[in-house]
Amino acid sequence: MALPAVLIGAVFLLAVAGALGTIVYLTWKGNKPSSFFEETVKEYYECELSEADIDAFYELKDKLQAEYAPGYQEQAEKAQEEGTSIDRWTSKVPKEDRGALQKALMRRLVSCISKLDQVQKDRPGNWKLWQSKLISEAFWESLQDAEKTVSQEIDSCISEADELEQGWKEHIFQQGVQVYRVQKQQEFDKTAQKKGVVDAKKAVEKEEKRKEVEKRLEVDRAVQDAKNAEKMMEKLLREEEQEAAAAKKGGKAKAAPGKAKPKKK
Repeated sequence: MALPAVLIGAVFLLAVAGALGTIVYLTWKGNKPSSFFEETVKEYYECELSEADIDAFYELKDKLQAEYAPGYQEQAEKAQEEGTSIDRWTSKVPKEDRGALQKALMRRLVSCISKLDQVQKDRPGNWKLWQSKLISEAFWESLQDAEKTVSQEIDSCISEADELEQGWKEHIFQQGVQVYRVQKQQEFDKTAQKKGVVDAKKAVEKEEKRKEVEKRLEVDRAVQDAKNAEKMMEKLLREEEQEAAAAKKGGKAKAAPGKAKPKKK
């Protein structure tokens, strides 16, 4: 019996819809990142500045300004409007306190250089991933924003250096790079030294374990030798008993071949 044309058309449409649905699902599943990829690649690039070092610098700066140069900001703004200049406020700060402020600025700068180094190392690899559409546009933009933020913070440190000491802005960045490299080397040496101590400790533990194993094996060998000696002794005793029994049995056999005749009187 022939099927109605409407039923045949409906079945055909259902088959086409099913095939298209399968293709869409497979495409979506193929483009969906794996669980490993989702755990490894984050939504946004993480590169936070050291707020502790930034706050420490400004707290010390505000304290010294309030103590040795109160009203300096107003004077500086007024001089700028009038097109005149005034002496740096740090000229009124004792050398020891000024040195402490410079160290605080250097710590702030070095922490920024550390973040800049991180971004510059991560940028090439993430650029390739972004070109291959393996990371999102948001992640790539957050990396660029992080680089921009770090660069702005470094520029701010350089400006502060010029305010603290004339001509320092020309050298502070290179000095910061040198300090950063020294710190990295010290961290590397410390890690290597710690690893050396751990390796030496492991070597001692390994040697002690080896000695314990050898001692245990020596005891086991001694016990086994004693057991072997005992078995050998038992074997020898059995053989002696067997030989004695055989000799005794042979003697009886010779002594009784027949009855002895009585003697005549």
